[in-house]
Amino acid sequence: MTLPITLCIVNYNGARYLPRTLEGVRESAVRFDEVLLVDDASPDGSVALVRERWPEVTVLAQARNGGPGAARNAGYAAASNDLILFIDNDVALTPECAERLRTALLNREGAAVAMPRVLYADRPDTIQYEGADCHFLGLMALRRADQPADGAPSDTVETQSVVTCAFLVHRGRWGASSPFDDSFIFNYEDHDFGVRTRIMGHIVLAVPGARVLHGEGTAGLSFREGRERSPIRVYCLIRNRWRILLQSFQLRSLILFAPCLVVYEVVQLGGVVKKGWLGPWLRAIGWVLANPGTILRRRRAVQRSRRTPDRDVLVGGSLPFTPGLAPAGIERLVRNSLDRFVARYWHLVRDLL
Repeated sequence: MTLPITLCIVNYNGARYLPRTLEGVRESAVRFDEVLLVDDASPDGSVALVRERWPEVTVLAQARNGGPGAARNAGYAAASNDLILFIDNDVALTPECAERLRTALLNREGAAVAMPRVLYADRPDTIQYEGADCHFLGLMALRRADQPADGAPSDTVETQSVVTCAFLVHRGRWGASSPFDDSFIFNYEDHDFGVRTRIMGHIVLAVPGARVLHGEGTAGLSFREGRERSPIRVYCLIRNRWRILLQSFQLRSLILFAPCLVVYEVVQLGGVVKKGWLGPWLRAIGWVLANPGTILRRRRAVQRSRRTPDRDVLVGGSLPFTPGLAPAGIERLVRNSLDRFVARYWHLVRDLL
């Protein structure tokens, strides 16, 4: 007998997306034993809409907006089944998605998380991403970002991080404790979860045969090409990357990477100033400097859970920048030079990890 699945939809102000998302649920080849909607204190009428039109959905209304990590923790704790499929409110499942994720996860011993191929809803011929890795500078490196779906490899592969717009987790393998650090607020809370999952010794899978369609995200928070990055997104990205470095990386790794990290930070600061992000950058660095106790306590907990060394978690390669962030001129020249430097540095130190 195969294991049943709880579907958990994380929602904030998703009234315009939920009809498509929930219709996709009804069309799924898997009949979910339980469908939860964790609403993160939405003021847009999402809860009333779902209760009126989809009475089979159990709504977990949060008293305050604690961010997506806290919402996923609430769904993780409330789910009746050990297999929990999380999706964001703008994600539409294809009919075969849930079954293919379940099959891949259960057939791979030691696997705790499986992710689908994520396609743009308005460009379903293009892969938005297909899982992620952890770059040795602490950045999330999306796999197959913006590549054509036609002809892309279809084999299930292991990855080193997690993108959480859609993922299946096996609670019996991962553990009963809350998987997300809700103090990350927003942005890279999924990267932190993915890196820690690998550190704990679990396998993370990308399953191209399982597909979802991903919408436009939450206005003012989600990033898409052509949009400005909101100050809160910039702040969380910079702060949370440093938290991942300081909390999850082994001390030997931090020492080996220190010169490259310094170069990267200097170059990043130049870009921050040029793009008008100095305020969020200063707030982020200020938080890190003002909270050494919090970082140290979290580091001790993460390192106690370690079963996998950094050499089996981290990757090198080009810096995972969004292409639109350095479109031309001096920015592209600086980026290409930094890419070459980082690639050579990784080549020098990877065997020392």
